[in-house]
Amino acid sequence: MRAAGLTVPVFVTGWQIECCGIPPAEGDGVSWRLDWNPGYTTILPTDFALTARLERMPPLDPDTWYADGRQLPGSESAPAIARAGPLSVFVCAPLPIPAEIRLTGVLHEDHHIDSPPETPLTTGRIARVRLVSWDYRQLDDRGWEAVDGSAQLTDVWAAPKHMPRTSPRRGALRWRQISDVLVDLEIGAPPW
Repeated sequence: MRAAGLTVPVFVTGWQIECCGIPPAEGDGVSWRLDWNPGYTTILPTDFALTARLERMPPLDPDTWYADGRQLPGSESAPAIARAGPLSVFVCAPLPIPAEIRLTGVLHEDHHIDSPPETPLTTGRIARVRLVSWDYRQLDDRGWEAVDGSAQLTDVWAAPKHMPRTSPRRGALRWRQISDVLVDLEIGAPPW
């Protein structure tokens, strides 16, 4: 009989899998650096909510870590680790750093830019894998952006190494594409 663990939703961006990541599959054991950004709640809402205690991190070297604009010089936030049992999540915490933080929405696996190398790894087993497709709208003649609230999830056993690519029809202002993955990660229920 297995001990009950914590299950958290983790968003994995397709480009990171395609670059140098391993496509997640049900049953895989993983050790990931996780981060949390409140903006994820609007793009991919879930019923996940967890209160975690906060620990301040030492200042981070700006030459080795880039946080997508969340940690800017002079900003009113500081790098911290949110912990709940064996779960460790990098956050940009408000100053002064409170004792606890409420994590909602989804966590994010990152091995490129959002989670500094000092972030402790969280180890777990992948219990569920879903492909995420989005509606994209044209911003201008140079780019497209995902439309908030347009995510659709499709259960699969394993994510592909390369996301299925489609191109918008000529003159289209919107189109749908699979580009990311959402997994349910079981933490703290050995064996891994």
